[in-house]
Amino acid sequence: MLKKILLIIRTNWLNLLGFYICMEIVMIVLAISNTNHLSWQGVLFSTLLAAPFLLFTYGLMFLCGVFTAIVLLDTILFTGFKLDALSILLIEWILIVPVFIYWAFEYHYWLWIALCTSFLITQIMRKYRIDKILVQN
Repeated sequence: MLKKILLIIRTNWLNLLGFYICMEIVMIVLAISNTNHLSWQGVLFSTLLAAPFLLFTYGLMFLCGVFTAIVLLDTILFTGFKLDALSILLIEWILIVPVFIYWAFEYHYWLWIALCTSFLITQIMRKYRIDKILVQN
């Protein structure tokens, strides 16, 4: 069972990739909507550099907390409960997301809403990988 839990935890790369893609898309949309003096190439180039910088500097303190919570919840929920993978992943999403939605409204930082949506999508994508892991002997 430990091997399966470690394989399940490894599927969290989907969440990281989803956060990164979401940040790229949101930053491109914001850059295009807030500027009229840059070409689309300038906007694309600046966001391609800014998104990883933002994700791995400012976002790193949040990512550490989020991924620690996900790893703990994966370990507890997949070993201690007989629920299907989708139910467990939705429980994780429901437990983690409210604080970010609160921060989005409190600080008017709407990227949190997009990241919460991205997290839901990647949790659903993880379900298919986790189902394959759980079926293996």
